[in-house]
Amino acid sequence: MKFVTENLARVVAIFAAALFAGMYVFTALPRIFYPYDLDFIEDSMLLQAWQFARGLPVFAPPNADFSAHAYMPLYTWLGGLLLRITGPSFAPLRLFSFAAVLVTAALIFYIARRESKTRWLGFVCAGLYLAGFRITGQWYELVRVDSLFVALSLAGMTVAIYGDGRAGRMMLSALLLTLAFWTKQTALLYGVGIAFFLTLQFGKRVAWFVVPYALCVTLPFWIYNSVTGGWFWFHVVTVLGGDPIEHARILHFFARELGGVMAGLSLLALAIFILTVRRTRNPFAWLRAHPWLFGIAMGVVVSAIGRASVGGNLNNLMSAYTLLCLAPALALQESAHIRPTRFLTPRRIELAIVILLLLQFALAVYNPLRYIPSQAMQNAGDALIRRIAASEGNVLVMMHPYYALRAGKEPSAQVLTLWYANVRGGAPMPDDFNARIRARYYALIISDESEFETTPNVRELLDANYQLTETLTPADAPPTMTGVVTRPIAIYRPKP
Repeated sequence: MKFVTENLARVVAIFAAALFAGMYVFTALPRIFYPYDLDFIEDSMLLQAWQFARGLPVFAPPNADFSAHAYMPLYTWLGGLLLRITGPSFAPLRLFSFAAVLVTAALIFYIARRESKTRWLGFVCAGLYLAGFRITGQWYELVRVDSLFVALSLAGMTVAIYGDGRAGRMMLSALLLTLAFWTKQTALLYGVGIAFFLTLQFGKRVAWFVVPYALCVTLPFWIYNSVTGGWFWFHVVTVLGGDPIEHARILHFFARELGGVMAGLSLLALAIFILTVRRTRNPFAWLRAHPWLFGIAMGVVVSAIGRASVGGNLNNLMSAYTLLCLAPALALQESAHIRPTRFLTPRRIELAIVILLLLQFALAVYNPLRYIPSQAMQNAGDALIRRIAASEGNVLVMMHPYYALRAGKEPSAQVLTLWYANVRGGAPMPDDFNARIRARYYALIISDESEFETTPNVRELLDANYQLTETLTPADAPPTMTGVVTRPIAIYRPKP
């Protein structure tokens, strides 16, 4: 009976981790094979991968047929290799993201087990990561760069932290973090942070990391930018940097996200930091005692920067949340240094850690059915594809150009990417795009009536040459489910 009582909390935590892991897989699989976009950015990411698959220019001047996304190219380049085999669809790229999610969960299990020296807590920490599906905005398995970026970043940090200063492992870490950078720009902060950590630990031997990392980041960047005539820089630096920063969003991140939906893990991380600083009494000793606590700090900074810009959605929480999932293991490790008293026993400390774990699981609760596309949504998508296919002539689906491709028509640039190049990057709307609208090139223009499609220059051009002829109902066109929820609403036809 005593054994059961002492281990009940641990059993409950293991059960919660298994439950949330099962919930995530149950939720993700139908989403992976749903044939329409769950987030409208999936559309432009898919078409960018399809552009790579066909060997066509990607980072080039925006035009009516294609405009690149502001993300780095590794994810869509690898996705293009998959699409060469499968043809264009969301499922292969979502499976790619799903595989990255599983790799991250496996890395968290390995790190947490190693730090805590307990297998059960490794499993619970991995389950915590899978439980973050709703907290981080339901982007885990979608056609986005974030899951690959997180997996590569965590892998690179793992090799560096556990590499014991060996030259080969430092170089491998540099390679992994370089790949993370070529997936998403903010991975550069992890590279700089790991360089700082390795300098403190191993002094001049850090050159085995810094030199290959610097070369692999800067040299290919310079070559690629030169080959594209400066357009690579325009898309991944100028356009991305055009998003304005809002300080209120940073306050919201710390108060409502770190201190709200991630409160259980944040409290654990804060407790570890305070206890470690008190124990070591040295500005940098805490970093040597808990390198992963420094990793958590880097993850928080990366997420804060991502959330600070106007376009920074909840997917940017993935960096902080992923590394915070290691906090329970670090807390159990640090508890070994606490002197036991009559009231502060190792069992009670473990119980307190488990209670905060269960609090975090409670904050992550969601109904899986809410995030699984319904049959009605798929029917609406099928109906829209039939409508597009039946149209005589080309069709511009402004926010969902993949729908035109799926219906056997030529796809066009997603208006979102043209909007970013125009509004954030300062490039004019492409001449061929304007010319096609004026020439009434499209038999149909289908619009979500979003802010990206209703800017004054686009609205004026559209109203001068096309007229609204039909409004679509939810039964005629499916909505997205993640991020900004939108769906095709209006059909325009050429004016007589």
